[in-house]
Amino acid sequence: MPTLETPYSILNEVVRDVLKRSGKSATAEIELMPFNPSVLGFVRAGQNTIYVNTVPLMGVDQAHVSEYLYVVILHEYLHLLGIADEREVRRITLEMVDEKFGQSSFAHNLSLKLADPRDVMLMDSWKTGKPHTYM
Repeated sequence: MPTLETPYSILNEVVRDVLKRSGKSATAEIELMPFNPSVLGFVRAGQNTIYVNTVPLMGVDQAHVSEYLYVVILHEYLHLLGIADEREVRRITLEMVDEKFGQSSFAHNLSLKLADPRDVMLMDSWKTGKPHTYM
């Protein structure tokens, strides 16, 4: 399991990346704790703490811990900034992770699993030159 220094350094990286992309930032804290393994992390309304679940984190290969934490912390940080829509947060997370780590990364694969399949299909359609759009 990572030291507490690792999540904080990743949080700082996430804050910089989001600030660069959107011009927005917020103060945030990280707390590692075990809870329901089907939840990777969460934030409570009105708080600035990102809770990261140590149960699924323990199952992540040491080589991928930083990318895993980046995806979870980025996702929750976007909620902390006020984006409540889960689908939108997952879409933004996938876009930012693709830009940062590339499509062959562990972070991309994790973000892809979390993303809405409709958004994945729309993103893929733009790559083929025949974009699907919503009406």
